[in-house]
Amino acid sequence: MPKVKLHRCQFTFLHTSLDACWNAEKALRDQGIEYEVVKHNGLKKGNRPALEALSGQSKLPVIEFEDGSAYREESKDMAKRIRAGELFS
Repeated sequence: MPKVKLHRCQFTFLHTSLDACWNAEKALRDQGIEYEVVKHNGLKKGNRPALEALSGQSKLPVIEFEDGSAYREESKDMAKRIRAGELFS
C-alpha cells in the first residue's frame, strides 16, 4: 500500500470527533495506512500558500499521494472513504 502525506493543522491534540484533522488521521491509523504528517498553521487559514499550491484551496485536512495529487473533502467524508477502502481508487 502506498504511503501518503496527511496535511493537517499543527494543533491536533484533543483527539476527538470534533477535530476535523483527527477524523482523517484516525481513519488512516485504523486502516493501517502509512502516512507522514505535514503540519500547517491552524490559526491563519488564509495564509497557507503551500497547501493552496497543492490542493487549490486552504482548508485542512488534505491527503497528498505519492504522485503529487491531492484529495480533499469534509473530514467525515474523508474518513468514510478511507474506512471503506476507497482512498486509492
